[in-house]
Amino acid sequence: MRPTIIDRDSAPEGVVFRRTLRGPEQELVDGFISVMPLVHAADSRVTVLREPGLESGFPDLVIVVWRDARTIAWDESRLALVPEDLRLMHFVFQRRRAAHSELEDYFGSRFARYSIARLHDAGLVRPAGQAWFPCAFERAFAATKIIAIEAKIGKWGDVLSQARLNTWFASKSYVLVPRVSEEQIRDAQRFGIGVLSPEQDGVREWGASTAPLPRSYASWVVNDLVWRASKEHSNP
Repeated sequence: MRPTIIDRDSAPEGVVFRRTLRGPEQELVDGFISVMPLVHAADSRVTVLREPGLESGFPDLVIVVWRDARTIAWDESRLALVPEDLRLMHFVFQRRRAAHSELEDYFGSRFARYSIARLHDAGLVRPAGQAWFPCAFERAFAATKIIAIEAKIGKWGDVLSQARLNTWFASKSYVLVPRVSEEQIRDAQRFGIGVLSPEQDGVREWGASTAPLPRSYASWVVNDLVWRASKEHSNP
């Protein structure tokens, strides 16, 4: 199955994407997409987000490998969740058990009450007395890989800084540059950042460190975004 590419023109309603500007960096990204090397399980789908708006900025590409089968039972009410709800969800996920009073302390009593109700309706949390537990992870989170790619023609320091920011939500983070020196490769890999550079017949890759998902609530945002996009594309 070919990757689905989502950009500003095809994004779900209410989701912010930056408009891609014409120029050398766009050509660099377009060239990468045309030969994108990606190994994934046969039961997985691949969605490419082009310059999605996240709290940390607008990464050039976010490649999401996800299992559609995990989303079959997702309730339609999940479509109404907002990033703040997913922030609370990640809090519960990290705690494994969150008392309702704890949620009120962190998020405010009014927001906690309504947000946890929305998450419960969406099948993401379950109550136990005065506390909340996350539902089974395999049924709540579909993404198996979230790969962020930051492209630049020059300004090595800037592209590396942004790639480091992208580790906030991505399981792997890369820089995509037309040329790279051995010193720059060592510089990137010191932070676990991978490097991609075009070659005549494809792309050369210096690997990135892999981190477990979800990294933050933004991983949940990306996870739900690809699901929402798939529903809109399958029901035009």
